[in-house]
Amino acid sequence: MNKDTIKKISVYCLSLILFISLWCILSKLISSSLILPGPAEVFSALGSLVIKKSFWINFLNTFFRVLISFLITVVFGTLIGLLTGINSFFSNLLKFPLSVIKVTPVLSVILIALFWFKSNTVPVFVCILMTLPVMINSVQSGFLKCDEKLLKMSSVYKFTDKQILRYIKIPNAIPYFWNGALSVFGLTWKVVIAGEVISLPSKAIGTYLQQEHIHLETSNVIAATLFLVTVSFILEMIFSHAVKKINGNKNAA
Repeated sequence: MNKDTIKKISVYCLSLILFISLWCILSKLISSSLILPGPAEVFSALGSLVIKKSFWINFLNTFFRVLISFLITVVFGTLIGLLTGINSFFSNLLKFPLSVIKVTPVLSVILIALFWFKSNTVPVFVCILMTLPVMINSVQSGFLKCDEKLLKMSSVYKFTDKQILRYIKIPNAIPYFWNGALSVFGLTWKVVIAGEVISLPSKAIGTYLQQEHIHLETSNVIAATLFLVTVSFILEMIFSHAVKKINGNKNAA
């Protein structure tokens, strides 16, 4: 373990200690478990949650929705990004609807989707709709932001359009693809759970959060949120490390 890694870990630990200390102080000042329970109460609630089978069933159902939403978004976002990146007609055709989706509040989309789909499907539909523009724009940028020198070189050597696409544009778009997928992955967790909180599917972490909120179980809500944040953070860090490694290998090649 090198000095830079040790330094980063030390800073993370210091940040965590400061956060928990501030949490303890605020909890003591407020002196109300309903508003802000202390760390001990929340971690005790978390310990009780992770040994419950029902909690893991809820989590796995949510994770499945996240995974399905992510894969669909990546596949269709890549295909549409490819079309808009190599064809200006498709780019102009989709520019307006994608702009509308970007500025539409997530809550509005969830409420509208409730008229169209079953509660189990709403989080997936909403997530795909809200994350698709991110993936499309990332892939499209990879095709549009090609090195001008390489394009001039291809003109000198009389590359065909297929050769330009294969040897210049696609390799240039690959890092953008991975970065877009990473952004979508982080956003997917938030949108899926928000959709679950509103649509209340039978088995979901979002539904559990809503139920505990109704019963004024603040410690359980915070505990479940900490669990979700930790899981999504770890998965995103692993994904981010893999993306950096892939992009690094591409640059080295």
